[in-house]
Amino acid sequence: MDIIKSAGGIIYYIDTEWKIKFLLIKRQALSWKVERVAPKGKIQPGEDEKTAAIREIGEEIWIRKDQLIRKSLLGTTSLRSWGKERGHLDKDVTYFLFKYTWDPTALRLIQWEWYIWVYKWMGIAQILNLIYYEDLREIIRKGYFQIQWQQANQSVKQQFIDSLL
Repeated sequence: MDIIKSAGGIIYYIDTEWKIKFLLIKRQALSWKVERVAPKGKIQPGEDEKTAAIREIGEEIWIRKDQLIRKSLLGTTSLRSWGKERGHLDKDVTYFLFKYTWDPTALRLIQWEWYIWVYKWMGIAQILNLIYYEDLREIIRKGYFQIQWQQANQSVKQQFIDSLL
């Protein structure tokens, strides 16, 4: 069984009210259904997972490497099919968490390939309701909790520094 190796990114920013917002794209899958997903794609020969994830983000949503800060490896999802129907693949996708550092309203997407090229920044509750794949929802939850934990640690550190002044 040939397994396609892919990599992608869970991209977020923190808005002016300190709320965590994630970026999803809406696309038409090979099965013809419309779904919201994180940017991802095949790892090319000679490429590692991190490099592939950044390249795919650039190709799919035109975010440059210098607009991202890689925060962590979130995990890998697996898709296994039993038949050879259209749209069914055997695939492993490794996801990384990236912080978007530029203006989130500056992204302008168009229709290309199978993508409908609609993007949306959204909060955790909305994102979990829109994503069809449970394993991708778990990856995003993990990223969300990592961001929250990091924010809490930064807040405690700042309070400690302020108490010394």
